[in-house]
Amino acid sequence: MILQLLYTSLSRYERGHESDLLILQSAMQSNRELGITGYLLRDTHSFCQVIEGLPEVVEPLFASIARDHRHFGVVLRHRALQPTRNFLGWSMGYASLSPEDSAYLSTAFADQPRGMVMAFRKISRLVAKH
Repeated sequence: MILQLLYTSLSRYERGHESDLLILQSAMQSNRELGITGYLLRDTHSFCQVIEGLPEVVEPLFASIARDHRHFGVVLRHRALQPTRNFLGWSMGYASLSPEDSAYLSTAFADQPRGMVMAFRKISRLVAKH
């Protein structure tokens, strides 16, 4: 089984700060080595990220992410064991959100367990068109 976590947090820096690139580069490298897949969404002041992989790898990774000084107010929004990955092929996908996309995502995954994945897919398609 694959453990899938989704969390949100508030960034200490506005979108576009050099720390964004460092986070993405580090995640892409280490996630590939750890067998983690996922997606990071960024709006002006916050992060929303899904990470998935073996539970014994995801749990300590999330603990490390939660302690990272570049953000605060980390809230675990979704935690579930899944038979398969939803972000296969993405060591770490990334999208920058408009205020409208951010508002959509904030409500889209709240009502149903699979809603979070559908919201990420919709946002990813919207961002890819721009």
